[in-house]
This record gives sequence, C-alpha cells and structure tokens, in this order.
Amino acid sequence: MDDSPFATLPDELLEAIVFHLPPAATIAFSATCKRSNKITYEPLVWRRHCVQEWRYWESRHELKEKLRLPPVQTKWRHLFNERRRIDKEALELFDALLLVQQARVDRMEKVAAVGYDAKDLMLRQRDETRDEAEDLLARRYHANAILGQIHRTTALDKWGRLQRRQMVRLEEVLGAYDLFVLSGGRGDLSDIDRELDRLAECIRARDPDFDGLSIRKKAVQIAKYLRSENLVGNHSEEDYHALRNNFISIALFEAPHTSLPLQSVAIYCAVARRLGVNAKPSNYPHHVHAVIEAPPDTSLDGHVRGPTHPPRDIQPEDATDVMHMDPWRSNTEVPRDHLTTRLSQMGAPVAQHAHHLGATTNLEVALRTGRNIMNSVQESRDRQRGGTTTRRSDSPDVESAWYAMLWSMLVLGDATQPSTLHRRRQVLPYLIEHYQAHFPEDLGLIETLVAPMFENEREHHVLMHLITTARAGDANARAPSYRPKREELRKWMIPGEPGVSFKIGSHFRHKRYGYQGVIVGWDTKCGAEARWMEQMRVDELPRGREQPFYNVVADDKSIRYVAEENITAVREKPGEGLMGLAGRYFKRWDEGEGRFVSNMRDEYPDD
Repeated sequence: MDDSPFATLPDELLEAIVFHLPPAATIAFSATCKRSNKITYEPLVWRRHCVQEWRYWESRHELKEKLRLPPVQTKWRHLFNERRRIDKEALELFDALLLVQQARVDRMEKVAAVGYDAKDLMLRQRDETRDEAEDLLARRYHANAILGQIHRTTALDKWGRLQRRQMVRLEEVLGAYDLFVLSGGRGDLSDIDRELDRLAECIRARDPDFDGLSIRKKAVQIAKYLRSENLVGNHSEEDYHALRNNFISIALFEAPHTSLPLQSVAIYCAVARRLGVNAKPSNYPHHVHAVIEAPPDTSLDGHVRGPTHPPRDIQPEDATDVMHMDPWRSNTEVPRDHLTTRLSQMGAPVAQHAHHLGATTNLEVALRTGRNIMNSVQESRDRQRGGTTTRRSDSPDVESAWYAMLWSMLVLGDATQPSTLHRRRQVLPYLIEHYQAHFPEDLGLIETLVAPMFENEREHHVLMHLITTARAGDANARAPSYRPKREELRKWMIPGEPGVSFKIGSHFRHKRYGYQGVIVGWDTKCGAEARWMEQMRVDELPRGREQPFYNVVADDKSIRYVAEENITAVREKPGEGLMGLAGRYFKRWDEGEGRFVSNMRDEYPDD
C-alpha cells in the first residue's frame, strides 16, 4: 500500500473506510502491508462483522455479555474465525448428507449438535438456495429438518430443566411448544424475549409516570395496553379452539393476534414481570386468570406496611395483597367475590377456593398447554375428516404440534410418581410412531432422552432394539433394488400386464380415494405381512398380491403402501404440500420428465 494514495490517509480515515468493508475485503486489505494489518485488527471492526454475519449464537459464547464490555476485552477476530470454521465444517457435513442415504441421520445429528451456531447457515441453505439449483428440494428440506432438530433440542432442554425443578421462565416454558412448529419468520425464544421487552418499554413510554404507580394501577395499565394493541383475547368464538391459539409466538407476531386465555395471561404476566409486577397464571378451572401479588413491604395500592401492618405471609389472603386480572376478556380487575361465586356454581368446595384463586406452577401451565394442544389437534383432524377446514388451518403444522404435545407429556411430571410412569407408557407408542413417520432425524433424542426414562422397565429392551436397528440401518449402505429384466418378469407378471410401471419420483392420484402422492419405493409384489394383506383385502384386488406395490407419501403427510392398479400417473407439478415433503427423497422437480429427480439412486439405481 506504500505507493497507493491510501498511504497518505491518516489512520482514523482508514479505520472509517475499513469499518464499511465486508469480511473478505477486510482480510484482503489487512494483507497489503503492516499498517493496514494493524488497522484491521481493530476490535470494533470484527465485532461488527460478528454481529452482522450471524444473528444466532450458542449461549456458551455469552454474546450479550461481550457486547456490553469494552471491545478490547473480547478477541472479536478470534471469535469471527471460530464461527467461520464452524460454518465450514457444518457445510461440509451438510453437503455430504445430501449425496447418499448412508449415514444421513448421523450427519444431520452432527450438524444439529452445533446448536444455534449452525442456525444462520441452515437458514441460508433453506431460504437462499437458488431455484435453479440441482438439489433445491433436498437442500431446503434437510436444512429445515436440521433447524427443527436444533429447536426441539432447545425445547426439550427447557422442559427437562422444568421437570428437574430448575429455573425456567414462563415464556420459555410455553415458547418451547412454539419451537416444534417454528417454520420460518420470528418465533424463536430470543424473538419472544425481545418482543416482550419491547412491549414493556412501550408501556413505560406511553406513561412517563408509570414507575411511580401502585401495583394495582400498573396491573390495569398493562392490560389496557395489550388489549389496545389486540395482543390478547379472541373475538371469534368459532376459532376459539383453533390450533394457532395455543402458541405464544403466533399470538405475538401473526395477525390476528388471537390466543387462548392461558396464552393471553402468559403474555400479560411476562410483560408485567418486566415492569416490576409479580403476576402469575392462576389455578382457576376452565379459564386462566392472572394473579397479581403485592410486594412484601407494600399493599397493592402502594401503602407502606408499618409496625401495625407487618409484612404479609407468602400466601396472601387479604384483598389488599392479591388481585386478579382477565386480560383475555377485559382490562379491569376481576372482583374476588365474582370468582368465588363462579367456583361455587361449578361445585368447587369452599376449602378448595384458595387453591383455585392462587397462582399455579410453570409445570402445571406446561401440562395444561399440552392438553389444550391435544384437544385442538383432535378437533382439527375431526374437521378435516368431515371435509371442513378453518380459514387458518395451515398454521401451524398439525403433525409438529401433535409431536410437541407427545414430547411434553413424556418429559414433564414427577418421575417418582406412578402416575407419571403410567402416562409415559401410554404416550410412548404414539411418540415412536410419529418419530418414525415424520422425524427420523430425532433418533438421538430417542436414544438420549426417551430410553433412559424406561431404565429397568419392560419398554427399555424394545427401545434399545429400535435404536440399534435404526443406527445400523443408517450406517449401512442401502441394498440396491434393480428393476426386473424381461426374462425375470415372465416368471411372475400377469399376461398382458407390464412390470413395475412407475418410477421413483412419479406423481400420482389414487384411483379410489382421490388423494395425491409421490412414489418413494416399490416392490415387485406385495411385501407386507399376511395379517396386513388380510386386513386390506389385498387378494380381492383384480391383480391380487402378485402385482407391484409402491411405498408412497400422500399429500396429507401419511406414508402408505399402494397397489399398482390403484395408481394413476399425474405429470403436473404437485402442490406446495407435496413439494415441501419431497425434499426428503428427491433433489428437484423435473418439468420435462414430469417427475421428481431421485436422491435415492443408491437404493433404486435404475430410477
């Protein structure tokens, strides 16, 4: 740089120029001479690169704490290089898992194990891969699957901490459910946290005297603001049980901001806590209220407790020590006598009134949310079977929500109680079925979280066999299935009928039931067990069990086994639902061929 016009510029101006360079240009500039190398080592430069290059960070980096410190106290360039190395290694694993099925789950687990340090990379693979990319669908699908693994691991960590009676905030307990259905946009725990912080600051900004108000007045002001912004409540009785109303991030970020009373109260309590108000969800049956407690040294109205009014006990009974709010319905305080009258009408014994009016635990809130999700999913499925859907039935994903509910029922609860083990035994078959059908990448979670729960129980042997078999299946190369040659076809095919007519990746419509799907495997004849063939009345089909059968993925996400005579090929591009699922098996859609390009050539080399 000595002969360059830049050599005449003062260091301050060069630093200002460097501050606007991208990382690659910064590194190139640093290599020009000793002076430029010294300037580019400025901590502020690399702090900016770290913050702009990556939005998500593993907690071990303590990024928030580092950002509060003077820049010179952190080795920002070292941190930048570490993240670049992590991205490089994760991308190599990711590219490798797209090539063959062998060790695919193992590689996905290794990328997911990087945690939030891999999230930005996976988001770029999912959202920024070019439409003309050779492996577009596979890249998007598997990036999204790994993001799901990262999110679910985080959620289960939160629930595990809660189950062990460690500190977990209310919004984290509920936000863990959202991590199972998070499919893009905002909704991560950090997004929820920032939004709740923002709402608290907005309430303070609206009333400069807010911090001087009594707890009672603060409680009312918070409800007024949240209701004025339509962030709590639900004006549509028809959509009361809609699945979306169970998720706190959807209530915060997606209009209309509807929710169940529990989620509305959770939002209220989380914002209130940020504003110095001790608010918690109630134990009230059928409808959740917010229970607001006065500080130990003052009443709800701000009266200081003197010698004649000693500090209250931990469980307040006096009306000046506790109040109730129902932000889902109104912004005014709910009189205690109204609540007790309603309890009496419901048949609750007077001795239990104090319990119902008091605050509940985060564990009970989590379990109550799981039960609500179960009811919403079942209602959604009933509507679909009846041929009706709600106008927002596509958000969130039903299978992911059901999976979240199953995990919560399995993880949460007192492990020493017989009722907990009984519930886990009931839930386990459904969880394993869902894992195998929709989330095979979660093998590690089954191995590390589920199996230990049944140590010394009869289910443990079955789980270990499942895990061992799945690990071996992932580690071994797929046995290739070649299409039969003509001389081999003569031995088994029906005269006048073709062999295996359809290829992997063929889009089809079921002749009898009308659903659409895509072929992901085939057998030259029915390979199912005799009992299944008897139940499905396979031998009553015109071509019987000796015709080819196909493994297919239907547009409702189910995996089915279909006789060839029930398949009608469809050359048109599938709908959005099937396109999203197809990346698990295929690279892209080939418009010219009218079918998907296989990503399972190791298993079906002729297709």
